[in-house]
Parts: sequence; structure tokens; C-alpha cells
Amino acid sequence: MMRARPGSPRAPLTPQQRAKKPPVSQPIFRTHPITGRAVLYCNPGYATHIDGMGDAESAELLQALFAHQAQEKYFYAHQWTEGDVLMWDNIGTVHNAVADYRTDEPRYMRRLQIMATKDYARLAA
Repeated sequence: MMRARPGSPRAPLTPQQRAKKPPVSQPIFRTHPITGRAVLYCNPGYATHIDGMGDAESAELLQALFAHQAQEKYFYAHQWTEGDVLMWDNIGTVHNAVADYRTDEPRYMRRLQIMATKDYARLAA
């Protein structure tokens, strides 16, 4: 279940909307399909609980994992200039868009997502 974001203008989901998108369990770690390395696959925007753990133990472990991935050595902030193209590997990236532009500034963005042809989560299990 996605966490509520403080100060978000987005209204909470209605019961009907929530029923259409029930919570889904995901593994905390995955194997990257190309590099074969372990990838931490949880972030504070989505992960709310670890299956099979009590609430306190789950919250403590999630906070430790979130603190790990928030270390300065993993942080990158792009300073945009005209013509920039930015790409990242979404499998192991926690990213956050920052509204650091004025409302009168034009913003043009296109998103391209390359989809896998195999279910790598099953292959890695």
C-alpha cells in the first residue's frame, strides 16, 4: 500500500479505488536480471510492512533499510539544463521528482519505459 505523502494535494483513495488496487506483497531483495547482484527492492513511498514480522520488528527493519538507501553516497541530484536526457535503472533506484521550477516555466517531459520480455522475479526465485 502506498504511503500518504505529507502536504500532497492528492485526495485519499476512495474505498472503490482501494478495492481495485489491493496491497501486494513484494520481495525486499531481488536479483538484478542483468548484473546478478542483489537489489534492495523497497522504499519508504511504498513499503509499509514486512510479511511474517510483528509490527514493531517490521517497522524497525524497514527504518534501517530506508536509512541505508538514504546515505549520501547513494544520492544524486541532477541540475537540469536545456537538452538534458536522464536515464536510470528503475530496478534498484529510489527516485523523487522535485518541483524546483516556477509555475510559469514551461516543462516538457517524455517518459520511456523499456519492458522486460521475461518475468525475472520468477527466474531469480
